[in-house]
Amino acid sequence: MEAAVKSLYSVAFVIWNALIKMAMTLFTTSPKAAAGGSPYATVHSLYNSIAAATIPIATCFFIVAIYKSVINTPSDQQLQRFIMDALRYCIILFVASHLWEILGYIIEFADGITASMGSAGSMELRMSGDLERIIHDSLQLPAFELSAEWIARLFEIIGSSTVLLIGGITLILTMVARGLSIISSAFQRILKPLIIMPFAGIAVAMGAGGAEISRSLWTYFKTFFGFCISGAMMVVIIKCGSFLCTNLTSAAISGSTDIENCIIITLQAAITPIVTAGLVKSADSVISRML
Repeated sequence: MEAAVKSLYSVAFVIWNALIKMAMTLFTTSPKAAAGGSPYATVHSLYNSIAAATIPIATCFFIVAIYKSVINTPSDQQLQRFIMDALRYCIILFVASHLWEILGYIIEFADGITASMGSAGSMELRMSGDLERIIHDSLQLPAFELSAEWIARLFEIIGSSTVLLIGGITLILTMVARGLSIISSAFQRILKPLIIMPFAGIAVAMGAGGAEISRSLWTYFKTFFGFCISGAMMVVIIKCGSFLCTNLTSAAISGSTDIENCIIITLQAAITPIVTAGLVKSADSVISRML
């Protein structure tokens, strides 16, 4: 029975490690290199089809900005506002002419940070000494003797083994579900910057419309950088979460019965992937607040 229980828990950790290894590969895969670069090339062609409208849109917003300056600005400040709007318009045209290269530099910068995060430390989960000790102690049957204590111990072992078997199966299902959820987030991490890249020209062109409208330009770049850098945060979340299974158990189980220990150790092992997957899914919102 002890070997069967340990095998169940070991299988759960093996499945989790395999899924996380796949997710880590996706976290550190550049949007430029994903699927051999085909999605990036497709996005580039879509970007080019929209880029022709960048200058006309910027010019329209520039005219609107000049009109607002004439209407809302005192006459002695109109020249200054016109020069500022013209300077903004020239900067927008310069950025628009090099926009694809700028986006590429942002991706490369974020890729470098993510790669450095992914190369440090380990994120594999294994059976801890506490877990093996609890399984062994909970299923250890003393030498046979016809006594009330021995029968009580037998029933306690039956209860512990039932809890551990159910917990092992539940843990496997939890590891699979949450591991797939993390892989889904990893795929989205690659797709999100690619999805908004074709519309970069429109966001930049709107920046010619004055200080208020130009916020869309900075919002776009912050959002794009956040999507690119989210892989690094996901790597940090995975590596921090990998320590929960092995480093939070000892204090929680002191003074508990064998069945209570089995429940605590199983819940802790199951909570780790649940919390980790939840944090990975919320990485974008955390980054948006940070930026």
